[in-house]
Amino acid sequence: MDKQDTQKLLQQLGKEAKRRQEEAAAQAKRQRRDEPDFAAVVGKVTPLKNSNRVAAPKDNKPLKRRFDEMEWDEEEYFYVSADSEHEPPRSFCKNGRGQDDIRRLVAGHWPCVGRLDLHGCTREEAQRELSEFIEEVLRRGVCAEIVHGSGLGSHGFVPVLKSLVRRWLMAHPEVLAYAEPHGANDGAVLILLRKRRAG
Repeated sequence: MDKQDTQKLLQQLGKEAKRRQEEAAAQAKRQRRDEPDFAAVVGKVTPLKNSNRVAAPKDNKPLKRRFDEMEWDEEEYFYVSADSEHEPPRSFCKNGRGQDDIRRLVAGHWPCVGRLDLHGCTREEAQRELSEFIEEVLRRGVCAEIVHGSGLGSHGFVPVLKSLVRRWLMAHPEVLAYAEPHGANDGAVLILLRKRRAG
C-alpha cells in the first residue's frame, strides 16, 4: 500500500469515526428528550414537618452478674445434666427455620446485645452464669455471644464447658438457635433467643 492509499484509508476511518460520534450524540439527545421531567411528574412537594423525635440511646452498658448483688433461689436457675456420650452439634436450631436462621445469626442479622466469657468457671458456676445471662439478654434483645473455650486445656483434651454450654442451650426453652460465629474457631457461639412479649 503506497502513501496515497494510506492517506485515503486514514481519511475514510476519520469520517467513519466522526459519523459514529454524531450518531451517538443524536441518540443521547433523543433519549434526554424522551425522558420525563421528574419535577414535572412529581408536581408540588410539601416538606415533612419536623417531629422533634429523639431516638432512644442504645444501652451499651456491660451486662452485670446479678448474683454478685443478690442471691437467687436455686429453683430459678436452669440446669442440665453434666454427663452425655454425644458431642453437641456445631450449630442448632429448633424453631423450624433451620439453616436460614443460622445463616442470619452468623451474618449479624440481629444486633449482639451482650457477651459472656465462661473461661475459668466450674460447671455449676457456668450454669448459674448462663441462667442470669439469658435473663439479662432478654431485657435487651434476642442475640448474644457466649465464649466457652475449645477445651484444649481440659483433661485429655475433652471439652467440658463447650459440651455443657451447647447441651444447655439446646435444652433451654428460651433459646431458639446457636451457631459458631468465627469459622474454624469453635470456642464460642452466637445465640438467638425467643422474643419476649411485652407485658
